[in-house]
Amino acid sequence: MDQLLTELKHLGLSEKEAQVYLSSLELGPAPVQDISHKAKVNRATTYVMIEALSSRGLMSTFVKGKKRYYVPESPDRLLSILRIQQKELEEKQNEFQKTLPMLLALFNAEGAKPQIRYLEGLEGLKTLRETFEKMEGEFVQIVPYDDVLVAQEILQDLERHASELHAAKTPHRVLAVMSNPENASKIPHVGDGEVRVVSSKDFPMHGEITVRGNHVFLFSYKSAMLAVVIISKEIADAMRGLFNLAWKGAEEYSPK
Repeated sequence: MDQLLTELKHLGLSEKEAQVYLSSLELGPAPVQDISHKAKVNRATTYVMIEALSSRGLMSTFVKGKKRYYVPESPDRLLSILRIQQKELEEKQNEFQKTLPMLLALFNAEGAKPQIRYLEGLEGLKTLRETFEKMEGEFVQIVPYDDVLVAQEILQDLERHASELHAAKTPHRVLAVMSNPENASKIPHVGDGEVRVVSSKDFPMHGEITVRGNHVFLFSYKSAMLAVVIISKEIADAMRGLFNLAWKGAEEYSPK
């Protein structure tokens, strides 16, 4: 019984609502005093709980002779409540998606000091990817592609992430650091952009640098999945300038 009470509370019922409903299920059609006694809830409160359950479609009532009886609805009704809650949650999520860009704009507003965020592991990576997908404008990136191919955490969700960027026709320039430039054809298309390949023998690195807007994304792949985000126009512009220097000196490559 305790487990059933816990499950009903997870569905949004109060403890007393759950007690009254479960007692009613066991009794079947019954007057309020019987439900109150079995649920161990005082009579006045039981009336209030029955009213609340009725508003959810979980109880109904009828009069027989001079007595009023209260009847529990089938537990199947709980599934309908879950569906309604799910629909309401989806609607709230859609509304929040409209508000999120304004919140992010406020959060990313330039202040006296750069904003710095640290994220770890796969969940941190997913959070950054979702944030990145909502941004606009060109991104530039230096990525140690050999490390990406062997890092399972990075490969998870990578196909979806690349598809989102590709569908948005995201402009970009990427410097792929690779031990074998012939593998450059395996680099996925992620939008309207260009990829140039440099040798990891000449430029060994195990971290990724991505710049988009006023954001600089730094990823470490070698020891553990760690990400640092710096939000600063001055720092982003400086990193973009360094990228442009590297871009001019890189071998040009056009993916097939």
